[in-house]
Amino acid sequence: MKPSSTQLRVGFLGVGSIAKYHAQAVQALGHVISVGCGRSVESPRWVEFKSIAPQARFEGDGLSLIKDAEVDRVIACLPWNVAESWLPELLSTPKPVLLEKPISLSFDALSAAICQTKANLANKYVGFNRRFYGTVQALKERIEQGGLESAEITISETVASLAETYGEEIIQHLLAYSSSHILDTARYILGSLKPVRIYALKDSGSTHGFTSLSGLLETESGSPVHLTVLSDNPAPVGIRIFFDDETTWHLSPMERLVAYRGYDRNEPTADSKIRRYRPKPFLEIEEDSHFKPGFLDQMRAFTDGEGRQISATPQESLELLAFIESLQRSALNSGHFAIENDERPGD
Repeated sequence: MKPSSTQLRVGFLGVGSIAKYHAQAVQALGHVISVGCGRSVESPRWVEFKSIAPQARFEGDGLSLIKDAEVDRVIACLPWNVAESWLPELLSTPKPVLLEKPISLSFDALSAAICQTKANLANKYVGFNRRFYGTVQALKERIEQGGLESAEITISETVASLAETYGEEIIQHLLAYSSSHILDTARYILGSLKPVRIYALKDSGSTHGFTSLSGLLETESGSPVHLTVLSDNPAPVGIRIFFDDETTWHLSPMERLVAYRGYDRNEPTADSKIRRYRPKPFLEIEEDSHFKPGFLDQMRAFTDGEGRQISATPQESLELLAFIESLQRSALNSGHFAIENDERPGD
């Protein structure tokens, strides 16, 4: 791996589990982690972070880290429930900042933070790392060639597990917190999407109050996109695209892309009396997992500028939150079960 020509000093605001993956990418590119901000030097998270970046000095004050003259770039890896409170400082600093997703849980909060800042946001990026997957790039290139007929987006939220890990309060924010990863990828490769009709139904088996969604979206060119967001349903998460050349391209899981054309026909045998037809793959791409997928190329874009046009921006995060909230409004107005209660609108 070719090291960067200019060695940068990087500071980490937050040293939790996701920070270590960013730290590994920073150091692989030849840059230095100069400072890390955590709760205390005895924190298990700081101890683990320090084992990855032994040269990093501890800082207990986040504002001091952001203003530190020995920090050229800032990577913010903050908990989901405090990230919004740091947006004014992180967006207004003249230093380049990579903000781990999600940077906000609501359109209004992010819009207000963007309006408050007087700095140019051109050097602020959001860590939607799936954009940097080779699988995603290959599918995006195919879509740009034209011929898209329709698409399917399937998301299955592990609601019980997330509630156990982050607390019940996370449930109302799952679309912005975890579903946003795939929704951003879908918007990145398909372009702007608008809800046509979204159905909401309170999950009868859920004790956490999550509302599953199912419905129809539309691309700017009018192609239908079927969306399903499920609660604890073992559905294959991913994005499937159908093209007019009679090929199907499927990201599932997101780290694996398989494209199909035609069928293999398996005739009946003595053991199986049924003729079977199996989609025939002609292309398979597996994402490199030497580093956490997408993180190395994302960090290269942030530190060295290579592929920077792929990076998500705060403005795109704002547009994504507007889209998510439009899904929720559409579901509430669908004439089916409302999100906040079990009554049909108008009853």
